[in-house]
Amino acid sequence: MRKITWSVLILTIMLTVIGSAVIAFAQSPSGGDPLAHIYAHPDFILQTTHGTQAPNISGFTAQQLTKAYAINQISKKDGGKGITIAIDDACGNSHAQADLNAYDKAFGLKSTTIKIVQPQGQPCSDPGGWGVETDLDIQMVHDFAPKAKIVLEEARSASFSDLINAAKDAYTKQGATIVSMSFGGHEFSGETGSSADGVFSAGNAVGVSFTASSGDSGCGSQYPAASPFVTSVGGTVLTTKPDGTYISETAWNGSGGGTSIFENRPSYQNGFNSNSKRGIPDVAMVSTNVAMYDSDLGGFIQVGGTSIAAPLWAGVLARADQLRSQSMKNADNELYNVAGNASKYASDFHDITTGGSGGICSAKKGYDFVTGLGTEVGNALVPDLIAAP
Repeated sequence: MRKITWSVLILTIMLTVIGSAVIAFAQSPSGGDPLAHIYAHPDFILQTTHGTQAPNISGFTAQQLTKAYAINQISKKDGGKGITIAIDDACGNSHAQADLNAYDKAFGLKSTTIKIVQPQGQPCSDPGGWGVETDLDIQMVHDFAPKAKIVLEEARSASFSDLINAAKDAYTKQGATIVSMSFGGHEFSGETGSSADGVFSAGNAVGVSFTASSGDSGCGSQYPAASPFVTSVGGTVLTTKPDGTYISETAWNGSGGGTSIFENRPSYQNGFNSNSKRGIPDVAMVSTNVAMYDSDLGGFIQVGGTSIAAPLWAGVLARADQLRSQSMKNADNELYNVAGNASKYASDFHDITTGGSGGICSAKKGYDFVTGLGTEVGNALVPDLIAAP
């Protein structure tokens, strides 16, 4: 029997490992794209895991949300008609349409038909993760912008390469002027390059605004919320009367925020953010105790996370875009423009001054690193976004 030396054995193992890596790289549909190996996660938290067919859970209903944020005081004809909002998620959900229909029926919303596209071909499947995220995003967008067209971009995987290219498909091929992204991952050195920030910047140039959740792990930055070409959305704890009448909000202790590692402060944050790096988030909205429908989990469930807030803000922006002469080219420009006027800031935003998520992420008067400018007063903010230059 031939004797195998330790050196031969080690060399054999090394060649096997290298060979496997080469095969895996060759089979990767994204080739040499470094973003193909950096992954994002959905930003929702299950607060109940077993659903009910009747919406008898304690989470905020569609009507309570629209009343709390004065969306119901905007003319019903201005519901985002003519605007296309894209929902960008990995994997998607095979019964997203049926689940939206159930949500609409329970809360008396007018039904709509989702357009589903798979820009990279057959996507992954993750019913308990990205599948729930997909349902949540669609239902929140439809609540705040019931007349907008919804396109679901089902990215092939949760890699940043696939997710960002799905966002690109949304505005280059599907006509979206608003793209909602309820996901995030650690910032990375290449985020300022053409395959990441460059995609969002190119979208801004043709009149596209993006929203992104700031994260659910407390103070700290994530991408794409850190991109200066994206509206980063943090989280709050909302208190209302039983009918949804607004009482108060505090910063949610899970809300992502702080300053970016790689992105410099954008000019629109001058006068708001004294740090040299991009401040996160820009705005915020409710991120706890919201009702949604997902048939994989048995029906109506209660969820939390900044994944709630990002699509709700996408709905707000669609309301404004509908009546503008041209769509916003990165809504951050208009949001900070409005907030720069003291009287408009007082009327258009709920300035969140209590709570925090750790470190520098403490709520305070004016802009802060946990709720940004604050949450919106829909019937006051939307007209000012329409009129903003």
